[in-house]
Amino acid sequence: MSNSSVSIFSIGSTGLIGSHFLNLALKSGVVKKFITLTRREPKLDPSITNKEALQTLVNKDTDSWPEIIKKDVNIDDHSTIFSSFGTTRKNAGSAQNFIKIDHDINVNAFKAAKETGKFDTAVLVSSGGANKDSYFLYMATKGKIEQDLKDLKFKRTIILRPGMLLGERDVPKGLINDTLVGLGHLIKGTFAQVLLAYPIEGEEVAKAVLYYVQQPIQKEGEVLSFSSKDMLNLIKEKKL
Repeated sequence: MSNSSVSIFSIGSTGLIGSHFLNLALKSGVVKKFITLTRREPKLDPSITNKEALQTLVNKDTDSWPEIIKKDVNIDDHSTIFSSFGTTRKNAGSAQNFIKIDHDINVNAFKAAKETGKFDTAVLVSSGGANKDSYFLYMATKGKIEQDLKDLKFKRTIILRPGMLLGERDVPKGLINDTLVGLGHLIKGTFAQVLLAYPIEGEEVAKAVLYYVQQPIQKEGEVLSFSSKDMLNLIKEKKL
């Protein structure tokens, strides 16, 4: 890994992947500064000793986040913006609200970050099967976020497309999801894992992200996409 230190700004640091990423990054010793913007205080592992590297911005009014990003996020040049922010249609209450939360908050945050000129790398946790032309609302919305992020043309864009996500969540996603997660645990690492697009732990996605953001940019404007299989192979190969 070539960078001795990285500076990261994150939205979505209280969810399954984001909370793991925050704690892993702070424990890693490679993070110079980590700034979070969340609707509630993120949870920190008690073993973290370099809490001075962390700055938390908490604001429940997500409509104000773009201005907060432009005015209150004091971060180094050449930093990374990371988002694993998202919801479900059930938790959002309607299709319209789902799009507003999942798409608009993400895209508006990336746009604001781009305007600051501080960020070289943008990282999005999307979903396996994301496709802006999909008939399914969830997959179509994820695909539209991906496209809108690509159109912003950061120096580097990294898109993670995990399959079935495994791990404990603060906010339950319902009986169907719980059933699929149980199945995911059973088939993870077997020939049948392809059926759920290679189930992966939230912590494993976070480990892969931390590795990817430390790598040098190979070509300005590059867009890198990684599937669950890619991330699991990386973790095995690099012993992350």
